[in-house]
Amino acid sequence: TWKRIQIQLEQKKTLVRFHFILYVYRHIFSKPLTWLQQKQPFIHLLFEECSNLFRNILISFIKDDLLTNKTVKQLLSISFDSQANEKPDSKLEIGEITRNELQEMPTNEKIKFMQDVRDIYKTIARELTRTLPVTNNFLQNLQFMHPLQRHHESSSKSLMIIARDLPQLLSDDDLDYLNGEWRLYENETIPEEWYQQKTTSGGSDEVIKYHPIDNYWKHVFAIKTSSGIVKFIVLPKLIKSLLSLSHGNADVERGFSENAALITDDRSSLSDISINGLRATKDAVKFYGQGKVHEVPICKGLLDSVKEAHSRCQVDQERKQRILKGKEAIEAAAKLTKKQRTNFGRKRTKSNRSTQDLTRRSRKCV
Repeated sequence: TWKRIQIQLEQKKTLVRFHFILYVYRHIFSKPLTWLQQKQPFIHLLFEECSNLFRNILISFIKDDLLTNKTVKQLLSISFDSQANEKPDSKLEIGEITRNELQEMPTNEKIKFMQDVRDIYKTIARELTRTLPVTNNFLQNLQFMHPLQRHHESSSKSLMIIARDLPQLLSDDDLDYLNGEWRLYENETIPEEWYQQKTTSGGSDEVIKYHPIDNYWKHVFAIKTSSGIVKFIVLPKLIKSLLSLSHGNADVERGFSENAALITDDRSSLSDISINGLRATKDAVKFYGQGKVHEVPICKGLLDSVKEAHSRCQVDQERKQRILKGKEAIEAAAKLTKKQRTNFGRKRTKSNRSTQDLTRRSRKCV
C-alpha cells in the first residue's frame, strides 16, 4: 500500500491535480465557506451568495456568452453535458500554477487531465443544482431587508409576499398596517452611517464596510414621530422574526459547543431555564460590551433587574411549586379513579357470577 502511494505521489500528474484542487478551494469555495461561519445575521444575503457560488462554478467551464446577463433560473437551464456549451481547454479555469505545471506533462496526459477537470466541474455543478436553494422564492424575497433595497421597485412586493407566507405571525389587519409602514420607511430620511462606513485605504480608493443588518434595523425601529410615538409597530415584528433565521448551521453547531462548555461535570444538573439564562447573559455581554463584562454600560434598568432578581426567583419557585402540586393532585385523582374503576369491575364480575349461580340452581330445581 505504501509503495503504491509513493508511486502516485512521485508522478507529475498527482502534483498537477493537487494544485487544481487547491485552486478550486481557494478561488471558489473558500470565500462562501468563510462567509457562512460568521455570527451576524445574513439570511437576507443567502440567496445572492448561493447564486454567486453557482455562477462561479459555471464560469469555470461554460462559455461566457451563455452566462452574461442571465438570472439564476436561466443558468439552471444550461446543459452541462453539451460540448457546444463548454469552453476550450485553453480557457478552462484551472489556475496559473496548475497550467504552468501542466506544460511539462505528456500530451495524452494533458488531454486526460482536462477531461477530468470538465467532469469535476460538471459533478460540482450538478450537486450545487441539487443542494443550493437557488430556486427558493422565500429566500430570494428576503433581500428586501437590505438597506440598499429600500427604494427598489420589487422590495414592497417581496415584503408582502413574505408577510402573507407567515399567517401565523401576522393577521390581515397587520398586513394592512405593514404595507403603510413600509411606505413610511421608503420615504424616511436615513443616514448612511446607519448601514455603512466609508474609509480610505492606503491609496485614494474608498472602502465601504457595511454594518450588521440587525444594528441597522435597531436604528430604524427607534424612529419616533414628532409626538414621541414609535413610528413602526408591525414592521419590527416581521423583521425581527426573519432575522432570527440562521443563514447556515454554524450558529447551531456553535450553540451546541457553548452548551457543552456550560454543562461541566459539576454542573450536570442545570435545568433548561438555567442554561437559557446563562446563554442570554453571555449574548448580552457580547452585544452590549463587545464580549467584555467591564464594558457593559451600567444603567438604572440593569441595577433594578439585579435588585429584583431574588424576588423574581422566589415568585418563580412558588409558581413551580404550584404547578408541581397541581400535577401531583391530577395524578392522585387519576390513580383514585383507576382504583375505583378496578374495584367496581371486580364487584360487577362477582355479582355476575352470583347471578349465574342462582340461575343454574333455579334450573336444577325446575
